[in-house]
Amino acid sequence: MSPDRAFEAQAFNEQLPGGRSSGQLAVDATRLHFNGGGQTVDLPLDGLQLSLGGASDRLIFLTHPAEPGWQLYTSDQALLTHPALADHPAVQRLRRHRSKRRLLGWGSLAAVLALILLLPLAIYLSLDGLSAVVARRLPADWEQSLGDTAIKQFRVQKTFMPDKAAEALLQPLVAPLVAQAGSRYRYHFHVINDPSLNAFALPGGEVVIHSGLILKAASPDQLQGVLAHEISHVTEQHGLRSVIKSVGVYAVAQALIGDASGLIAAVAGAAPMLINQKYSRDFEREADRAGFDLLTRAQINPAGLIGFFGAIREEERKQLKQLGDADAQSAARGAMAYLGTHPDTDERIATLRARLAKLPTNAWRDDRAAFAALKAQVQQFVSTTTTKDDDESGNPRQ
Repeated sequence: MSPDRAFEAQAFNEQLPGGRSSGQLAVDATRLHFNGGGQTVDLPLDGLQLSLGGASDRLIFLTHPAEPGWQLYTSDQALLTHPALADHPAVQRLRRHRSKRRLLGWGSLAAVLALILLLPLAIYLSLDGLSAVVARRLPADWEQSLGDTAIKQFRVQKTFMPDKAAEALLQPLVAPLVAQAGSRYRYHFHVINDPSLNAFALPGGEVVIHSGLILKAASPDQLQGVLAHEISHVTEQHGLRSVIKSVGVYAVAQALIGDASGLIAAVAGAAPMLINQKYSRDFEREADRAGFDLLTRAQINPAGLIGFFGAIREEERKQLKQLGDADAQSAARGAMAYLGTHPDTDERIATLRARLAKLPTNAWRDDRAAFAALKAQVQQFVSTTTTKDDDESGNPRQ
């Protein structure tokens, strides 16, 4: 930079027209020289005081004790790099201040960018926990309507046992569980004609039980163990939370700050996926734990749930034996749909047995009479439905 360069500047002094004036500021080896408004003033470099001000510290203010009535300022930051001011203590202090502000500015910008980039990632990685927080903010009646919509769509796919008959037969078996499950939901239990060992629950308390599960269960507490597990999916809102996790980070973030409209709109169309959705292993483990606790509160022997998992394990072994050699079995085990979406059955049995061993001796409920009545009616329902289907199709029963 040329030492002879002049800087545009402003001055305040009572001798100036209106008390202020623009002018030119020049620097030499010993002084600052201002000329403007018909007035001049020299400020020695020795003892010169400099400070920053204005928006974002864009202005450099200059004063000197020898000229107390004068204050100069310039917006030309190049003044601080003038050779005559290079070693000036006040200028060095301002340079350090500017450098620190720049670092803070870049640091703040980096923090904002990191927040913009990392917040969605943090929300994504925490979706299990955050989905629980968001789910609790949604009204229970809205959750019920979601389950109602899903069950209506499912009715066109399967043959349901008449609801009144099913509810009456199941009521003695499920009433102790419902009484201990809390009052947030109104539970409805349905029986469908399906030979598989399965049951599932929908948000709001709709629970569907396959006829094959009822007929295969060896005792009432086995069936009740499965139902406690499914009721726990409802109370822990696993179906709703799974849907919330699938709608995207943005909708979850909006709901967390109080605007659930986008989330509700996205979830409202998710009824079809609720029927066939698979829960995560963590959700299944959580339902196992909560279901075990629900059974003990209802005075139903939780050994029944362990017995059901034992039956599942036997079914798995039968399927694997049909695959032939050990290598094929090993490969199939990793590919089986049930094992792909649930914790390992042996792991679940071992975990529940460890918890059962810690329970004190208890007098568990005896619901064998109600269970026998249910099995008889479900067997009749399956036989009647199968005969009707055969008659309508024209194919003989196998």
